[in-house]
Amino acid sequence: MTASSPLRPILLGLAYFCAASVAVSLTSYGGGVAFLWFAASFLIADLSSRPRRQWLRSIMPCAVASVMATGLFGLGWAAALPFMVINMIEAGLAAWILRRHGHTLRPLVSLAWLWRFVVAVGVIAPAVSAVLAASAMWALGKPPGPALVNFFAGHALGNITFTPLAMLVAQGVIRKSILKRRRRQNLESVSLLALVLAVSALVFSQSSLPLLFLPILPIILVAFRNGRGGTALAIVLLALCGGAATLAGWGPVQLIAPSMGAQLIFFQFYLAATVLTVLPVAADLQNRSRLNRALRLSEARYRILAEHSTDILIHLELDGRIRYVSPSIRQRAGHDPDALIGRNCNILIAPEHLENVRASHYATIAAAGATRTYDYLGMTADGTKRWFETHSRAVLDDDGVTDGVISVVRDVSKRKELEQRLSSDALTDQLTGLPNRRAYRSEAESRAAEGAASGADCVAVIDLDHFKLINDRHGHNAGDEVLRGFANIARRMVRDRDFLARIGGEEFAIFFPDTSCEQAMAICDRLREEMAVTYLRAGRSLVRVTVSGGVAALGPSGIDDALRVADQALYRAKRSGRDQFEMAA
Repeated sequence: MTASSPLRPILLGLAYFCAASVAVSLTSYGGGVAFLWFAASFLIADLSSRPRRQWLRSIMPCAVASVMATGLFGLGWAAALPFMVINMIEAGLAAWILRRHGHTLRPLVSLAWLWRFVVAVGVIAPAVSAVLAASAMWALGKPPGPALVNFFAGHALGNITFTPLAMLVAQGVIRKSILKRRRRQNLESVSLLALVLAVSALVFSQSSLPLLFLPILPIILVAFRNGRGGTALAIVLLALCGGAATLAGWGPVQLIAPSMGAQLIFFQFYLAATVLTVLPVAADLQNRSRLNRALRLSEARYRILAEHSTDILIHLELDGRIRYVSPSIRQRAGHDPDALIGRNCNILIAPEHLENVRASHYATIAAAGATRTYDYLGMTADGTKRWFETHSRAVLDDDGVTDGVISVVRDVSKRKELEQRLSSDALTDQLTGLPNRRAYRSEAESRAAEGAASGADCVAVIDLDHFKLINDRHGHNAGDEVLRGFANIARRMVRDRDFLARIGGEEFAIFFPDTSCEQAMAICDRLREEMAVTYLRAGRSLVRVTVSGGVAALGPSGIDDALRVADQALYRAKRSGRDQFEMAA
């Protein structure tokens, strides 16, 4: 029945009335409070499952039931109203504590739940209500001391024993357990419950042997086979059988104490201990079963992804040995996945990248669950090298200790080729194929840094004379041909170690490493002379083009300053008549 059903408050009130009537009529002695009390468990279970704005709908029928039970079968009508208030305060306080800590209709899911539950329903709430009950008894002219002890013991043990069972009923655990089982499993469940009833009847049919431990054995068996729902039913059977026998004067409880009140308190303590022993076991088994199902599902999904993914999944030991590798490694690298199990992953890494990959592997372990990404050259089965990108993460066990490394490996060779091509394009003049100004500056700086000890590096800036006239007379396409022609001649004239680049429209630069300015001037003059006698194609015409330039030493101020000084020498050469090179002062 759902929480919003209009019949639920009525049924709750009837259950409360029956439980309270049985308790006060059968377990109240000498005009005192009941030694056995389990009516509050129904109300606590209901209130803890509802928002507080709906509590009045549940409290009202139970309050009426409490008044009727106390007035008809208990302390009389004079005590009915105060004890109704006390009982409602107890149930409301217990439910409020449970809801405040977020522990509502999920009974016995953890030891933390169990601890807070016992404190709420077995200590705080019954302690408050016991003090109020003792005060009420004193006001009625009855001794408050026995009422305080008996009320607290009966209510605390009753709440601890029956509230989890009431929660399981309210949660529908028992109903779901029955509906989910097949006929053969239900037959097994009935057989096990019959065994619990038979053992309980056997134990409580005699009073000479202390065999109270025996029913726990078949109840534990029920917990293993039927979960929390079956365990709750088994405890109900034990409570009914043992409670009836104890009230009738039978069973091992007779060996504990001579008075019926003490026997009932001990029997309730026995039930509470059984509940707190067996139900956590059943809950833990259910949690383990749920985790195992989730683990199997996760494993199945992992296998499906691993076996059909184009990426390579690798599970490594801490020392780099391969626990598992997905079949996609056959397609991506040509390796047999089964043959790799147990081998070190070093065989998949190019030797020149082995140290970097090893450092990244240990950094992943040290990162304790953080994902690290790194690129490297890997070895395929036929010995060729390909670029791979790896996303690695350490696997932690329940104690937070690293147990291995999971890696997702992707072939990024095409991406690397594209990156290299883009990088090359970014540093290359598309018209002449020479390095551009950016590449020249970077290369000159790096070479100058390598040869800084010699201090004999030079730069030259070269400009084609009257290039604008060529563009105006023959067109820009012809001008482009002239630029390409100069680049081809310059390549032949400079040395292999010299670095030639196009740094502007018709402006070129040469870096001369470990070369004096005189030597650089000699090379530039040979280039100038070659240009002066060479006809270059300019559209349909052949033209001769002269060049002018300036040469400067690379000083401590760096490449930009050297280019500026060489550029100044270039303009002096142009003002002096062109077709010549000037050395910077």
